[in-house]
Amino acid sequence: MRELSLPVAQTVGAAVLAFLLFGFHRQYRKSYLLHWALSWSALAVHHIGVALRWPPVAGLAGWLQIAWLLFGVWELIRRRPVRLLNEKQLLAAFALVGIIAGLAPFADITRRIALAIALGWSAVSLWRARPRRSGLGSTVLSAAFAAFAITQVTATDQTAYVDFMLQAALCIGMIASLLEEERQSAELAANEIEHLAYHDALTGLPNRPLFLDRTIVALANANRAGHKLGVLFLDLDRFKDINDSLGHTVGDALLKSVAERIRRCVREGDTVARFGGDEFTLLIPKIDYVEDAAKIAQKVIETLKIPFEILDRELFITTSVGVSIYPNDGIDSETLIRNADTAMYRAKDQGRDNYQLYAPAMNVRALERLALENMLRKALHNEELVLHYQPLIDARTRMITGVEALIRWEHPELGLLYPASFISVAELSGLILPIEQWVLRTACRQIRYWQRKIVHDMTISVNLSARQFQQPDLAEQIRVVVEDCGIQPSTLQVEITESNAMQNADNTIHILRDLKSAGIRIAMDDFGTGYSSLNYLKRFPIDTLKLDRMFVNDVATDPIDAAIVSSVIDMAHSLSLKVVAEGVETDAQVDFLTRQQCDVLQGYLFGTPRTAEEMELMLLDARAAV
Repeated sequence: MRELSLPVAQTVGAAVLAFLLFGFHRQYRKSYLLHWALSWSALAVHHIGVALRWPPVAGLAGWLQIAWLLFGVWELIRRRPVRLLNEKQLLAAFALVGIIAGLAPFADITRRIALAIALGWSAVSLWRARPRRSGLGSTVLSAAFAAFAITQVTATDQTAYVDFMLQAALCIGMIASLLEEERQSAELAANEIEHLAYHDALTGLPNRPLFLDRTIVALANANRAGHKLGVLFLDLDRFKDINDSLGHTVGDALLKSVAERIRRCVREGDTVARFGGDEFTLLIPKIDYVEDAAKIAQKVIETLKIPFEILDRELFITTSVGVSIYPNDGIDSETLIRNADTAMYRAKDQGRDNYQLYAPAMNVRALERLALENMLRKALHNEELVLHYQPLIDARTRMITGVEALIRWEHPELGLLYPASFISVAELSGLILPIEQWVLRTACRQIRYWQRKIVHDMTISVNLSARQFQQPDLAEQIRVVVEDCGIQPSTLQVEITESNAMQNADNTIHILRDLKSAGIRIAMDDFGTGYSSLNYLKRFPIDTLKLDRMFVNDVATDPIDAAIVSSVIDMAHSLSLKVVAEGVETDAQVDFLTRQQCDVLQGYLFGTPRTAEEMELMLLDARAAV
C-alpha cells in the first residue's frame, strides 16, 4: 500500500497542472501551453504506469513528457510553433525510445537522467532569455526547472512530495510567463498600431501626418536657431502609365525601390515621407544656403535615372521636384508644402526630369492652370472642342488620299486654341482620356460620312497620347468605335510618337500587335526626334513612318538633312513601310521628296488644318477636278 501511496502526490500534482494548462490554452490559444499540458498529462500517466507496474506505458508516457516539455520551452523562447512535420517525427522517435527503454533494466533511472537534461536545458535557455522578457516569470520558471532537474538525479523517499511543491512553483512560473507574454504582445500590438498610423504600409516611410508633425517641430527649432529649412516635393513622371500597363504589383515594387533610393540620398536627421500615390516629400531641417537643397534635389533626380530591375523587367523613370525654403517661401508647414508642390508642377511644365525652386509667380501660374482645367471640363460638357482636318497627299498622283484629325478648342472668350495651350493640362488632370475618346469617335463618324458622300476609300489618322496608349484595353476600345461608326478597320490609322512608344517598349509591342490584329493601321509620328533603335523599329508592327518637319525643312538645301531623309525612306521601304513627310511647304521640298519616292506629303503647301465644312469643300473641288 505504501508503494502505491508514494506517487500519489506526483500524479495529483501533474494532473492538476495539466488541467490548469489545458484551461489556459483554451483561453489564450498558445501552442506552448498545449505542449506543456500534454507534457504534464503524460507525466501523470507515467506515474500511474509506474504504480501499476506497466513498463511500456510508463516508458512511453515518460519519454513523450520529455518531448512535449522541450517543444513548449522552444516555442516560448523562439515565439513560433514547432513545424508539424518535425513534431510528428520527433514524437515518433521519443515514443519508440520510451517503449524500448520501458522494457529495459534501469528504465526509470534512464528516463530521470534524460528528464534532468531536458529540464536543465530548459532552465538555462529560459535564464538566458530573461533580457528579452521583462518581469519575473522567466526567472521563476527557470529556477523551478533547475530545481526539478536536481530532484531527478537525487531521488529519495521524499521526492514525490518535493515534486508536488516544485510543480506548484512551475505552475506559478508558467502563469507569470503567460501573463508577461500577453502584456508584451499587447505592447507590441500597440507599437505596431502606432507605427502603422504614422508610416506608409508599402514603403515603410513616414506618412503625411508624421511628416507634418516633424515639419512643425523642425520649424520651431529653425525659428529659435535662426537657420533655414528646406522642403522638397517629388512626383514620379508618368508613373501612372507603368501602373496601368504593367499592373499594381510592378507599380508597388517600383515605389518601394524608389523609396529606398531616395532614402539613401539624404542625411541622417532628414525625413523622407510618402505623401500619397507616387508623391514623396523630403524635409531638410537645417541648411545654410538655398543651393544645399538644390543639390539634394539634383542628387535625387540623378539617382532615380538609373534603370530599375523590377520583377525581371528593366524600367526607366524620372521625377520632377519642387523646392521651398523657410523662411523665404513660407513660415508654416502647410504653406511650405503647398509652395513646394507648386514648384514641382512648374518642373513638370518645364519638361519633367528637373527641379524648380519656388517663386511667388508660380502661384499665379498654378491658379491659371487650375482655372484652365476647370474651363476644359466645361468645354467637354459644352461641346467647345472641335476637330480640324489636314489633307494627306499621294506624292505620285497629287491626290488627297486621307486626312489627319487635329483637335482645337473654340474658347468662347479666348478664341481658337491649339493643343499646345491645353493638352498638358489635360494630361495632368486625366481629362485627356475622355477627350481622346471623343476625338476618335468624332473622327471615325466624319470619315464614314465622307466615304459615303465623296471618296469611298478615304482614310483618317488620329493621334494617341502616351496616357491613352497605356490603357490595357485600348485595342478593344478602338475596335468598338470602328464597329459602331461602320467603317473598315484599315480606314483608320492611329499615330503614336516615337518617344511615347519607347517609354515601355515591351508593352508598346503588345498593344500594337492587338491593334494590328484588329486591322487598324499604325503610324509612328515624329520619327527621328526620339531614341528608338532599329531593332525596336523592326519589332514594332507599324505600317507608316512620319518624318518630322525638322528634317523636311531644309531637305532641299542642306546635304545632311537630304542624306538623312533619303536613308530613312530607303530603310522604311526595305521594311515594307510607307513614309509620310510632314511640314512640306515648298515646291523644292516636293521635288526632292518625290525623287526619293516618298509616299505621302503633308503640309501647308497642300492645305492647312481646316474645319469639317471647309475640308468637305476641298474634297468636292478635288473630285470635280478629276
